[in-house]
Amino acid sequence: MANNKLIIEVNADKNGALEGIKEVTEVANECAESLEKLEKVMNRLTNKKKQEDIKFVLTLGEKVVVKSIVEHTADSIQGRVIKRSEINETR
Repeated sequence: MANNKLIIEVNADKNGALEGIKEVTEVANECAESLEKLEKVMNRLTNKKKQEDIKFVLTLGEKVVVKSIVEHTADSIQGRVIKRSEINETR
């Protein structure tokens, strides 16, 4: 019987990993807060006759990760999400 084993050694800088996890957690919390605010705004807008455009920006540190724009027209709502790679190309 063959003795098949796979041994993987992982060396990681725990401090660097923890810093990264903290940063991602902070951004996720900011995103959740922003989405809650967006939900409140959307609820207010659905009760109005005139609707306004909404812009949402998610950043990671100083880098913009996602931009979202909701535009209201006379008879429809148009939405766009611009990913980080596309944002960096437009700068």
